[in-house]
Amino acid sequence: MLKIKLHRGSHQIGGSITEIYTENTHIFIDFGSELNPAPGESTDGKMIEMMQKAKCDAVLFTHYHGDHVGLIDHVPEKDVDGKPVMLGMGVTARKILNNIHDTLLSFDDLSEEDRSYHENCRRILNDRSRQIDIEDGKDFEIGDFLITPIMVDHSAYDAYLFIIESKNDHRIIVHTGDFRTHGRLGKDLFDRVRDGMRGREADILIIEGTMLSRMNEKVLTEKELQKEACEELRKPENKYAFLICSSTNMESLASFANAAWAVNGRGKKGRKLFVNPYVYEQLKVYRKDAGKDKYGFGFFNANVLEGMDFYNPKLGMTQLEYMEKHGFVMLIGTSVGYKKRIDYFKNKGYDPLLIYSMWDGYINKEEHPDCYNEKLGALYHGWKKDRIFEKHTSGHATCEDIAKMILTIAPKEGILPIHTEKPDAFYELDIGEFSEKLKKVDDNGILELL
Repeated sequence: MLKIKLHRGSHQIGGSITEIYTENTHIFIDFGSELNPAPGESTDGKMIEMMQKAKCDAVLFTHYHGDHVGLIDHVPEKDVDGKPVMLGMGVTARKILNNIHDTLLSFDDLSEEDRSYHENCRRILNDRSRQIDIEDGKDFEIGDFLITPIMVDHSAYDAYLFIIESKNDHRIIVHTGDFRTHGRLGKDLFDRVRDGMRGREADILIIEGTMLSRMNEKVLTEKELQKEACEELRKPENKYAFLICSSTNMESLASFANAAWAVNGRGKKGRKLFVNPYVYEQLKVYRKDAGKDKYGFGFFNANVLEGMDFYNPKLGMTQLEYMEKHGFVMLIGTSVGYKKRIDYFKNKGYDPLLIYSMWDGYINKEEHPDCYNEKLGALYHGWKKDRIFEKHTSGHATCEDIAKMILTIAPKEGILPIHTEKPDAFYELDIGEFSEKLKKVDDNGILELL
């Protein structure tokens, strides 16, 4: 008998944990931490306790965002029956996570608790005896299951949808993970999903619904984001631009890098993108693994930030003087080093531009008090309002794309919404008769395929 248990994620965005199992084989999809729970209300502890007592052959991670992989250090080496627990994720995703932990371990002021955490995560990620390397379209088996991973477009590169077939009765469950189609990698998603199904019919579709709480929000494509950013950067007053964007959002980083390079028109050198050493290493991974020629992920204008007073003989000046002469886009955070560079240009009267390309919940304390980031909010609100260019696109599927995924998979038995605050909003989608197949399964609820 094939069963699905939704441990968490029926009425919240982030932290979804799904178990799919037969009598002999148990696999989990994602094991991440909650996003911004209210003080004292996190259920991470309950999920960790659950996993310590669970039957589990493998945990498959759809991508590297913390709300999907953040509790990896609490996945035991062996399950309650003494079976080894395997860990599956994309090859590039593992590289990205390793780079994150290596970088954080280089900080001198890291607490012993945090240092132990990052060392443990790095050890787990590099334990070859537990690794399942997930690659686009390459089948693998775990006990009773045959799994076909399909790479999807998301704000994290190397993210996957899983087609999970029970070898005993050939029942099929499709788990979308987080996905979208408005990035460069999303153009042919539904064709690739159909190809991955290989004529097989799905019984159950487990699908994310993040954007159902923002049904009327206009979503830019990454190409539109790049075009609008380029138009803004071409304005003479925007020669100097500081950028706030997720360091692991490859597509949006490419949008701004490409926009900076294109400011002077086709065939002419544009502006450079300046990033810290950690981000530069991420960009090198993206450049190598993501297809720099086909998708525009070359990041050839990216440069590592140098000391403000360091004389660069190749430039014949300091890097800061070069920026002042030629203009720039600089990816920044809230640390003191960035503040010094910001102050350098502000004190000279240049009135630089701030580009904000992240979810507004991090800077909107009134509407999102649990998500507000004090340091980021102080940086944002300390800038002149007329010198802020706020432009962002979601990493998640629009309502139209959610509906199209449902119609593409056309599950025979049911649709199970996850990763959403409004599961009932699925009834508002234009999916015809499939609205009758929506299943209401609360956290800890079990759906059994008869």
